[in-house]
Amino acid sequence: MPGKYAIRAEGIVREYRPPATFVVELTNGHCVFARVLSGQREQVPSVKLGDRLNLEISPADFSNGVVVF
Repeated sequence: MPGKYAIRAEGIVREYRPPATFVVELTNGHCVFARVLSGQREQVPSVKLGDRLNLEISPADFSNGVVVF
């Protein structure tokens, strides 16, 4: 879970995996799993393949992130 030292990144949605998880390709070509927090799940239907998302990624685990709307 990203916290105080979270890395902010932007990427493009490449795949949707229910429930509320996306595969996002970052600008450097690396792909991460990006989850939507439960309080923001109502915004998931508005996200389409190819959309740009902002993420927070933990410096301890670069394979997972949290979507920041």
